[in-house]
Amino acid sequence: MDGKKEVILRTYKNVWKFEREIHSIEGIKLLLPVKPTEVLYFTISIIISIILVKLIPPLGNVNFVVKHGAIPYGIMKFLTKQKLDGKYPHKFFLDFIVYKLSPKKLERFRPVEEQKKAITFKTVTAFRVTAFFNKTEEALNKKGKQAKGRPALRRAG
Repeated sequence: MDGKKEVILRTYKNVWKFEREIHSIEGIKLLLPVKPTEVLYFTISIIISIILVKLIPPLGNVNFVVKHGAIPYGIMKFLTKQKLDGKYPHKFFLDFIVYKLSPKKLERFRPVEEQKKAITFKTVTAFRVTAFFNKTEEALNKKGKQAKGRPALRRAG
C-alpha cells in the first residue's frame, strides 16, 4: 500500500445555498429568470447613466438604447459576474476606500500617533581599540625629541 488513501466526504453544504430568482412580476411571466441583485444593479446603473447625461451634455447625443440599455446592462453583468480579489466589485471598492482612509500605523490593532521628536539613547558606550606600535620607531622618535636640533629618523615606506 502507498499509504495514500483518498476518502471522499459528501456534504450537503451547497443544498442550503441557493440564489433567489424572479420568474414573474404581477402574474406576467418573464422570458428568463432574473436575480434580485441583477435588478438592483441594473436600476442603480440606469440612475447613474441618467445623472451622467445631465452632467455631461454630449452624452445626450448617444442612442437611447445604448445609453439606457446596453451600458447599464454591461455594468450590471460586470458587477454580478466579475470578482476582484475574491470579492464582488462594489464590496472590493468599499473595502479599498476604508483601507485608504484608515490609519497606516497600528500597534496592537489600534492607531498610533507619530512621534514628534527623535529617539535618542543616552547610555555610555565603550569601545575596545586595538593598535599596533613599532617599538624601535617609538624609541627613535623619543631620542629625536630629546635632541632638539636633530630631526627624528623616519623610515620611507
